[in-house]
Amino acid sequence: MKRLFGIFLFSAAINMATNGSVTGILVQNSDTLNINKLLKVDKFGLKILPPSSGVQFYRDGIVFLFQTKSEAKMLESHTSFGATEAYYGVQKDTSVSNHILFSPSFSWAVPCEAMTFNSDYSIMYYTKRPSNKEPEKIFQARYQQAKNGKHEWISESKPLSFCTDKSIYSHPALSADGEKMVFTSNKSESIGGLDLFISYKEASGWSSPINLGNLINTRGNELSPYLDQDNNLFFSSDGIEGFGGYDIYICRYNGRGWEKPANLTKIINTQDDELAFTLSRLDRKSAFYTTRYKTGNRLPQLFKVVLQDQYALKKLTNLSNAFKYIAQAGLIPAEEEIPAKTEPLPEIKPEVKLPAEKAAETRNEIIYRIQFLSNSKPKGSYNITIGGRMYKTFEYLSNGLYKSCVGEYTSPAQANNLLAIMKKEGYPDAFVAAFENNERVANIPSTAISQELTIQKPVAEPAQTQKLPEVKKQEPVKPAIEQAAPLTDNIVFRVQFSSNMKSKGSYEITIGGKKYKTFEYLYNGAYRSCAGEFNTSASAAGLQKQLKQEGYPDAFVIATKGKVRVTDPALFKR
Repeated sequence: MKRLFGIFLFSAAINMATNGSVTGILVQNSDTLNINKLLKVDKFGLKILPPSSGVQFYRDGIVFLFQTKSEAKMLESHTSFGATEAYYGVQKDTSVSNHILFSPSFSWAVPCEAMTFNSDYSIMYYTKRPSNKEPEKIFQARYQQAKNGKHEWISESKPLSFCTDKSIYSHPALSADGEKMVFTSNKSESIGGLDLFISYKEASGWSSPINLGNLINTRGNELSPYLDQDNNLFFSSDGIEGFGGYDIYICRYNGRGWEKPANLTKIINTQDDELAFTLSRLDRKSAFYTTRYKTGNRLPQLFKVVLQDQYALKKLTNLSNAFKYIAQAGLIPAEEEIPAKTEPLPEIKPEVKLPAEKAAETRNEIIYRIQFLSNSKPKGSYNITIGGRMYKTFEYLSNGLYKSCVGEYTSPAQANNLLAIMKKEGYPDAFVAAFENNERVANIPSTAISQELTIQKPVAEPAQTQKLPEVKKQEPVKPAIEQAAPLTDNIVFRVQFSSNMKSKGSYEITIGGKKYKTFEYLYNGAYRSCAGEFNTSASAAGLQKQLKQEGYPDAFVIATKGKVRVTDPALFKR
């Protein structure tokens, strides 16, 4: 079985899987959709060759490893008589046809399931070992014109900038808008063996990786992530109670982050290892995964998944919706905690308010909460466990979204303790928000906060005669936007804060108490929303910082010329 991962150094970690089973959890069948008849899962007639453990969708077909002389039926030890190369072919019902070399001029014998492409297939991120003495790293390649005049995949000679140490960096998964990359690594920040990390696209490259936290990662291994068109996260793990060694899980994306993992049930998972899940982004109606058998010297088997029930096809429209439905209606409801195999759940104790939290109940006083979730539909108030304590959430409506918060504190410094715990427990985008009479205060002057924290009791008067500085809501004012010369001629710097698959057009947004009219452009198949117009990237940094503080952690500075984004790194030295 170690041959499945071939040269990959983490093959030893893979084989540490232990069997598990789920007891006391009933499968719930819907009145209208039978989850056991929802999907059609068939064996696919394609041999999985190491170092691959699966396949990847590419354009209207799939990429896979294939022996150039496999028809010669040589013994496995006689590898010199043939070469393993990446091929591209069109998928049929249970086999592939019309396969051709993926890269005719260059050898590309890399794990195909560890490839990921941008929306127009002009950029690829893939995994390979830089040398025999180094573990896997993530590289970038571009589909461009080669010296022979033909278009080819041309790879960078060095891995991505965040692959800076001797850790494994493997199996990248790029979001549909090209702004996020989730990958597997055993960096020092890992909770277990191999964890899932995320990096964000920035003007100068990719950000430093962030661990996805123990809501997703376990003391086991998390492998082969995949992001669908809606940023729902699929991956394999052997650290969550499931059916076998490695099961495939889904984490639904709610617009701000990922929810807790839900098992894809016995429809997909078995007592063996399920790995390398991938789903077509073109029609979203077919998916692949691999089962690695742990007994009987059986070769890994590739499976293809499609929607079977025509009523389900009409109602759910695609596999992403079907998997979300199965995960929620089937084995494990998406809102329940899933215990790690090696870790018991912390004892849940009723919340006991600290003195600082009790003081925050006074009306007309600024209180601080930790905002951690946004939804298009209200969830109301509910209990959530953080750091072994139970908190009751607070919900408010802003800019058309329902925002969920926890905690009540009289200063940002006191709120930061809970914020740090939440970030460790799987809420990387959580931030501190200020409220007055349960209404969000968009901008609290820093002087008012510092005065609140440094008030002293006078010698001649009792403390109760002292009044806190009056904090008034700022009225929206016109933004101090640096005006550039005509947009068709000059470079203009803006702060990008959102991307959508559908156009939202231009609209007003309030940032730091100021109103900005947004600018939208189309890039890599997604519509990007920006705010501000500045002559230099440095002058745009202030607005970027404000956006990050107000719930847009992915905000970054871009350069535009007219209505087109400019990506020359030299511009950002201005």
